Amino acid sequence: MWLIFRFVSSLIFLLSIILSIPIAFDVGGRDSGLAHSLALFCFYFVYSGLRIATPKDSRFRYALVQLVSVTQWIIIPALLIWSLNRFSVDSNMSENWVARTFGGKRSKDTSVVEWIFGPGGLYDALTVGTWDKVLTYSTPLFQLAEGFCSLLVIQAAGQITRWLVNRGRSDTWMVSHKYCGSPNNADRG
Repeated sequence: MWLIFRFVSSLIFLLSIILSIPIAFDVGGRDSGLAHSLALFCFYFVYSGLRIATPKDSRFRYALVQLVSVTQWIIIPALLIWSLNRFSVDSNMSENWVARTFGGKRSKDTSVVEWIFGPGGLYDALTVGTWDKVLTYSTPLFQLAEGFCSLLVIQAAGQITRWLVNRGRSDTWMVSHKYCGSPNNADRG
């Protein structure tokens, strides 16, 4: 029973991560989606670093892992709400982050701190803008990795099918392989 609960909760958790990023892009716009994906990346980078840095038999590590794993259910929606609130298209800023930061229309800022850390300030432009460039220029690497993983999945499926046909006890695998699996056998029908 506990295994089924862990499977269902892991599936829900994975879906919440996978669905929260497109929601941030669709509802809040490009800046909001980039900010949400950057926040998730930073959170999991720090979490993974802490898991690697602490010894496996440590009570501190166990407590930390359990605490973060429980709070992820709160952190992911909180990061989504934060990114939608701060970087939404419907916010008081109508331009994109480049035009807001480098457009020269920063006279409404009353101090240097507001110009750097305020909404649409230099800090936002550097973090979200850099993340945008990293994702844009790493697209070919993602495509190569996707193609490589697809080839590995196809090879694994072929090996499993070959094992089932050659060593399996079921005649169903033989029939499906003869008529569906091999293009050379399709014309013998």
